[in-house]
Amino acid sequence: MSLRTQVKFYYDILSPYAWFGFESLCRYQKPWELDLQFKPVNLKKIMIESGNAPPSASPIKVSLLSRDVQRVSEMMNLPYNPLKDFANSVFVIGSASTLKTLAACQILYPEHLEELTRQSWLGLYSRDIDITDKNHIRQFAESAGVPDVDRLLEFSLRDDACILLIEITTEALES
Repeated sequence: MSLRTQVKFYYDILSPYAWFGFESLCRYQKPWELDLQFKPVNLKKIMIESGNAPPSASPIKVSLLSRDVQRVSEMMNLPYNPLKDFANSVFVIGSASTLKTLAACQILYPEHLEELTRQSWLGLYSRDIDITDKNHIRQFAESAGVPDVDRLLEFSLRDDACILLIEITTEALES
C-alpha cells in the first residue's frame, strides 16, 4: 500500500500559469498518486502583503510572458487565447466574485470544485468573458455539474465564503 502525496494547490483564476499548473496536477493526479487540495486565493492580496510586483509591472516581462504563455498553452494543448484587454480584465474587473463562488463551492460541493475552477479558467482564457458576471458564473457552475446553482450563488454572497477565502489567502501567505 502506497501513501498518496498531499498537494495543496493555491491559485487565483487570473493567473494563466496557475491554470497550467492546475491542469498538469489534474493530468498526473492518478499516476503520481496525488491527493489534491484546491485552494482558491486572492492573488492581489498576496502580491500586496508580500511586497511583490505583478509581472505586468515590467514592460520587458510583459513581452516575454505573452510569448511564454502562448507556448506553454500550445505545449499543454490548452485552448488559450490572449485577453483583448488584459489590464482591464485583471486589474479592473478582477476575480473577487468568482473566487468567492469557488470558496462557496469548496464548502457546499467540494466534489465540483475542480471542474468549476476549470470552467472559470476556460471562460477567461479561452472565451475572454467577464468571469465575475453572475450569469457567466452560473454557466460555469452548470457546466461543472453543480447540483443547486442558485444555492451556490446565494452562498457565495454570504460571509462564510468570504471568510474562507480570506483564511486560505492568509494560509498561503504564511506557508
